[in-house]
Amino acid sequence: MQFVVKLRYLDGNTRLTLMEAEHQVALLEQPGLDDAIEGSWEIPFGLKIGSNKLKPEEQLLLVAQVATLVDSGADITQGITEIAESTPFLKKHMQDPRIEHASRISDYLELFGVDGNVVLLVRSGEESGRMSQAINMAVKNIQQDIELRKATSADLKLGLTYLILGITSILLLSLILGGPAQQIIDVPQLKENNATRLIVKLRAIQTDHTFLFLLVVGGAMAGIRYLWNNVSEFRGLWGVRQLDDLLKARRSANFLAAWMPLFASGFSPDKSLKLIAKNNSGTNKLAVESIMEGVEQGATIPQSLLAQYWSPSFIIGMKAFDAAHDEARHKLLVRIKGMLITEIFVTGKRFSKLALHIGMISAVFTVFLIAAGFYAPMLLSRGG
Repeated sequence: MQFVVKLRYLDGNTRLTLMEAEHQVALLEQPGLDDAIEGSWEIPFGLKIGSNKLKPEEQLLLVAQVATLVDSGADITQGITEIAESTPFLKKHMQDPRIEHASRISDYLELFGVDGNVVLLVRSGEESGRMSQAINMAVKNIQQDIELRKATSADLKLGLTYLILGITSILLLSLILGGPAQQIIDVPQLKENNATRLIVKLRAIQTDHTFLFLLVVGGAMAGIRYLWNNVSEFRGLWGVRQLDDLLKARRSANFLAAWMPLFASGFSPDKSLKLIAKNNSGTNKLAVESIMEGVEQGATIPQSLLAQYWSPSFIIGMKAFDAAHDEARHKLLVRIKGMLITEIFVTGKRFSKLALHIGMISAVFTVFLIAAGFYAPMLLSRGG
């Protein structure tokens, strides 16, 4: 859950900030927050209105600097403080009341807004005594994630931009042109068409039935959120399969990146799954909890992977891992991880191109609606 929190900082100033916790009690139980929170309000319907997470590039810069501290044997607390004080996007956190209770590297990274799986990886290194190995693996994981995002996000961003601009243009232009379009309909000499009537109806919905319009918009947003959280149930719909494949591949790769160091450090399946579940939310958390249920019933982690949550290649690879002898298991996990990265790249490109096509279609439809509904009647009447 996400909360808007009125927080009193160490400098005495009170500001509103976003925080995440499983529930309000868990929010207040965080060290340093019990006396610093002056008010908190839960965001309804499980929605998220923003994020305090660092950008991937910012995470890479921070974690790489911390890795240098670890490998050099320097004083960690002093080093992290110096890094934060000299870095604009971290300096604000030095006034957070939780900073006084941070004692481990993972505490600082979590407070600064580093991704939960990275924090978990570092925490596993702290508990196993393999800190250098864990922090350097975290740097590598962030670098790979940035490369994957760059490879797949260009078409996706362009497609979403086209789609948003297309829908927004239809609504705004129907408001602007709805009046003139109605005049076209009212003049017998002008030959209106279905596009003209659609522009008028869209304007009427926004102006004469504002509540209904807002209800439709809210319903559409809720529907999109439900689709996103239950995408596997809608694989039969056009375009949804590509999104489902991408989400499963990413979920599988993120789980493996979090679980590998825990497995290597000797964590029991129960403990490792609880730690991973704690660092996830929504469908990702449900997916991990489904594994926990299987393990509690005596199954292994690979045997507990459900097709509705995980990539088919991940399930097949983990079954091979289950059957492999101890010496081959680490190499097999590395191979599965590389395979999933390739799968994310392929499915990401496939879905981003689909989003680009949908976005372009919406933009073209906007132009067509204006041309056919507004200009065509006037041109045809002159020709007639």
